[in-house]
Amino acid sequence: MQQWLRSSPLPTIWPADRYEVRCTRPAPDFTTVDRYHFAEFAHDAAEGVQAAGLATQIVVVRLEDGIVLFEQGMTVPLEAW
Repeated sequence: MQQWLRSSPLPTIWPADRYEVRCTRPAPDFTTVDRYHFAEFAHDAAEGVQAAGLATQIVVVRLEDGIVLFEQGMTVPLEAW
């Protein structure tokens, strides 16, 4: 049993987040930020919030370089994400 103890934490099994979906909502919520690893999930989340009319502004940013991939009126094709 002693060999099970570790001095360092185990590595995470989840991949690092790569996309951030930022939404500005009417009061009292104001701003929400969600992070996703997969481009498809971030894209679907942004389109879903936009279709539902829940936010006044929606922006998807690729975290590694800060490129804006989705904004109302401008969308980079999903293949380029």
